[in-house]
Amino acid sequence: TAVASVLSLRRRGRHVQAGLLLGTHAHAPLPMGRVIAWELQLFGSHGMAAHDYPPMLGQVTAGVLRPEKLVTRTVPLELAPAALEAFGRAVGTPGITVITPT
Repeated sequence: TAVASVLSLRRRGRHVQAGLLLGTHAHAPLPMGRVIAWELQLFGSHGMAAHDYPPMLGQVTAGVLRPEKLVTRTVPLELAPAALEAFGRAVGTPGITVITPT
């Protein structure tokens, strides 16, 4: 999925790898020619330790952290193919697109 993600990015796009790649995928053959030519950004994050989840989720419950503000677009499932295709050619709004069931 890391390779597919990089190949799906538009020019100057960004891939964030959260967590480790495992097993046979631990050394993914990323298309570095594409990364360089398209000026892509690759970021890695080891993630958050499990013992830090309860305090963080407490902040979500209390309204201190508001992850819903990251969602800038919701697309119904039947429109998902067109939306995914458009990601590669259009400059969109930053944020997260959520595909919802019909």
